[in-house]
Amino acid sequence: MKKYITGLLATCLTALAVLVMSSCSHDDAVDANQLLEVKSVLPTKVMEGQVVTITGTGLDGATSVVFPGNVAVNNINKLGNDYMTVTTPAGIAAGGGAIIVEANGESAEAPMRLTVGAPAPLRVAPLDQPIKINECVEVYGKDLEFMTKAYFPGADGHEVVVNANLFRRKATGALSIYSPMGVKAGLAQVVLEDCSGKKYSLPEVTLSDEVSGGTEETGGERYVPIWQDDVYIYDWANWQYLSSDQLNLEGIQLREGLMMRLTFDNPDGASVCVCDANWGTPNVDGQGNNTVWVAAGTTELEFPISQGMVETLTAGGGIIIGGGNYTLKKIELFREYPTLWSGEYTTGWWWYLPASELDLSGITPEAGQIIRFTFAHHDAPQTFCLCDGWWGAPYIRDGGESDNNIVLSAGEDFLEFEISEGMAATMNGGSDTALIIGGDITITKIQIKTD
Repeated sequence: MKKYITGLLATCLTALAVLVMSSCSHDDAVDANQLLEVKSVLPTKVMEGQVVTITGTGLDGATSVVFPGNVAVNNINKLGNDYMTVTTPAGIAAGGGAIIVEANGESAEAPMRLTVGAPAPLRVAPLDQPIKINECVEVYGKDLEFMTKAYFPGADGHEVVVNANLFRRKATGALSIYSPMGVKAGLAQVVLEDCSGKKYSLPEVTLSDEVSGGTEETGGERYVPIWQDDVYIYDWANWQYLSSDQLNLEGIQLREGLMMRLTFDNPDGASVCVCDANWGTPNVDGQGNNTVWVAAGTTELEFPISQGMVETLTAGGGIIIGGGNYTLKKIELFREYPTLWSGEYTTGWWWYLPASELDLSGITPEAGQIIRFTFAHHDAPQTFCLCDGWWGAPYIRDGGESDNNIVLSAGEDFLEFEISEGMAATMNGGSDTALIIGGDITITKIQIKTD
């Protein structure tokens, strides 16, 4: 009996110890989550206006972020306990240093140092020939990843603005910028703008108003007219019901988010309203509304089409346009290169992209065509490796671990190279797997360039 009581007592003490240890372990985990710590800062090269992402623990209590040079920022975008963003302020120390996060009387220093970028465009190309519309102005220099816009002189006297998300290539040492529709032909200075708002005038190049690869109606990626006329929309009783039969949608892959542009005469200010054929409301003003007031003299309006517009345009119903006090002259849609795949997928090692997921309705992949990959924006170098569905290695470019395994520079959000014989075969169904893709990059779109 004594042995039984002793054994029972030992068992109880053991259970109590386990409970105490478990409780302490839980408390330790809670304490660890509340402990202020900075684990990472991206990007590590910054300048005024650059958004910086900070990860760690205890960040939900952060009250300020101190940049090198003791420049504090209190406007913090917190996304939970372990993630926040902040915009780099002016006046940080040119020599760089570590970020410090302050919270509730405590502070934590980042384990990595920031360096400070100083954009410097040094030269442009080509200089020996005119640059046609849809061809690229090449810019070389340093810290060019901070550029956000390019301004081209327009034929109508107004600047044509190209945002960085439409650059063909954006890397720290080089930019490739498509010359847009509407440029003024002749000698021109293209102007770049960085994330701080500072502008840089480039050396002169010669621009052409010819379209590379075809006419405005037939060449490459660009806005193309789907309707042209002169219709005076005088008030809200004058709705324009445009069926799909009245619109030229040939060669356009409709999808939600595709950009539409309206052109109109507007001498006195106007209200512009757009609906799908079922009176659904696209986001015309950028704030969720389908009606927008445009000031006198403004003659263009761009917005992404809604899923409702895709459905009614495809079904034949078209769109409805109204408002008042303007003359509608042209409706355009942005015609993209044929899109084989779109979404958001982070590759890892490996992504076996099924041939069944490719949309080949608009084009048949052939060897020698240019394939274009679009990536989620990245502020640090990323690895990209590609094989055909049989593990064949196409040539992407020199300078990587191998010709098909390369490093994308920070901000290099596009990649173009020739389709190999193996890629063409497996993308067209020669294998259940169209492509095998590896690395640490997020892919958002795969297209084939056409003229």
